[in-house]
Amino acid sequence: MAKKKKTTASTPVIEGKASEQKKQKKTSPLEFIQQVRNEGAKVTWTSRNETLVSTIMVLIMVAIMAVFFFIVDQILRFGVCSILPIECVAL
Repeated sequence: MAKKKKTTASTPVIEGKASEQKKQKKTSPLEFIQQVRNEGAKVTWTSRNETLVSTIMVLIMVAIMAVFFFIVDQILRFGVCSILPIECVAL
């Protein structure tokens, strides 16, 4: 059951499910591009130095994780080859 709310002159209330959609005014392509440029100008971009440091940190972490997973893979491979009667060939 939908509860009815009091409406004031300044705040209209829509009751029930949102079956009505607000009508938006059409924007021309030129106006849209201007709006996009204005919003892009508001963005705080990172400096070249911050981007370089972040990139180096990511590459270092990728290298560390690659070595970690390689070691874990080799340990698991050794364990499986020791338990199961199969021939494990090192690639």
